[in-house]
Amino acid sequence: MSRRAAPLLTRRFLVVWASSLAYFMAVGTTWPVIPVFVEEELAGGPIAVGVSIGAAGLAAAFFRPLLGPVGDHRGRRFILGWGALAAAASTLLLVPAGAVPAVVAARLLFGVGEAGAFIGIATALQDLAPAARRGEAASYFGVTVYMGLAVGPAMGEALAEAGGAGRAFTVGAVMYLIAGLLGMAAPGAPDPPPARGPVQWNIHPAARRPGLVLFVGLIGYAGFLAFIALHASDVGIEVTGSVFTLFAVVVLTVRLVGARIPDRLGALTTTRLALGFSAVGLLVLGAWRDASGVYLGTFVMAVGQSFLVPALLVLVVDRAPDGERSHAIGSLSVGFDLAVGLGGFLVGGVVALTDRGGGFLFCALIAALALLGSGTLFGSMGAPARPVDPPEATGGPPH
Repeated sequence: MSRRAAPLLTRRFLVVWASSLAYFMAVGTTWPVIPVFVEEELAGGPIAVGVSIGAAGLAAAFFRPLLGPVGDHRGRRFILGWGALAAAASTLLLVPAGAVPAVVAARLLFGVGEAGAFIGIATALQDLAPAARRGEAASYFGVTVYMGLAVGPAMGEALAEAGGAGRAFTVGAVMYLIAGLLGMAAPGAPDPPPARGPVQWNIHPAARRPGLVLFVGLIGYAGFLAFIALHASDVGIEVTGSVFTLFAVVVLTVRLVGARIPDRLGALTTTRLALGFSAVGLLVLGAWRDASGVYLGTFVMAVGQSFLVPALLVLVVDRAPDGERSHAIGSLSVGFDLAVGLGGFLVGGVVALTDRGGGFLFCALIAALALLGSGTLFGSMGAPARPVDPPEATGGPPH
């Protein structure tokens, strides 16, 4: 008698997925409010706004490799819950903040909480997924990120307009607490726990090369976020938010419809597709400088960005021991923090020397070079490492 394949969308998986959605909706709710709060209510300039936003990313990048091993030893539920609690506390601290240093301090605390919550959620969803469907699980995780960042900002702006920034911060904090409560469905401490060595900052070996690919592959994404609104306005697009909406809708659609693509094609092939689409989309944005070029380039680039993180996440999870999974995922996500934190400055320097179109062409070149060098960057990691269930174990042909 054949055995049926282990299901992915179990009740426990869906509850943790809902925790992820609540968490990223909270992130989105405060995202557009903090810069306005710093600039208008605290009279901060562009540098103050940049430091207030960037402080969280730098703190997260530092603490992810430290908190990852904690998640392996104490369990995903532990770091998810405490991370969500720290995120809620830091967001509430913004309500009475009367000066920029207070905002920066709160954002540093948020970065610590974000590191723990992100690692806990991402690892828990991988723990709860069958080995042959980890790419699909990663795609569904990405859906929560973009759903939250697509819906949250409009909610945050509406709350701020109705009751001030404090109301948006309070609602965001409540949503972080909801995420933490739902996250109690995540796996707890392993039995027996893995051996715990001395606390030290280090990038997990399984994440070093994929993290480098993630960093390089997201430089274009960072440049897109920094300059697409201004570029769209330059070419005559009045509602620049429509470009971000298009990007989010494409990513959500591709990740839902193509959730199994990383599993079917493999991490290396999927990563190459992601870098290829990203390079072409950025090339269109830089070379075709009118509204049609903006929308077409955004569409193509969004297709590429849909696949990059799920493919690399699966690559890392497949090669990290189960007892080191949180450490590996936390190490990989450092590439995201550094790309978003440093990529905008790097692309901004190119834009200062050329123009915005030149910045997108530079990003296209970076993505193309990463594509050409992907085989060398991955090395032997490009070979499959995941156990593949035979047809008789799944009750039918492979998905």
